[in-house]
Amino acid sequence: MVISKELPQDLAAKAKRRNWYARQDAEQLLDWIEETGQRFLGVDVAQTQDDGSWLLIDEGLDLARQTDNFEAVRRGRQFITEYDREGRMFAPVWQDRGE
Repeated sequence: MVISKELPQDLAAKAKRRNWYARQDAEQLLDWIEETGQRFLGVDVAQTQDDGSWLLIDEGLDLARQTDNFEAVRRGRQFITEYDREGRMFAPVWQDRGE
């Protein structure tokens, strides 16, 4: 059951760029996704460059075929932990995420 599709303003305000979050905030977003029953689809990863631009990293996590949402969120948490480095940002993706 989906309680709310709207991301709470306090959580949305933590985005560094539109839908991109530092590790701790991305983990809070995964909490919200799980608590509200959103269908979690994966995580994109970007790395900041010396010139201030961002580079999308190819090794994003695609869970579109995962049918167990609890397992998808667990794998998302694991992925964020493993890929966290200085200058990394994460964009959790869920069904019906507004662009």
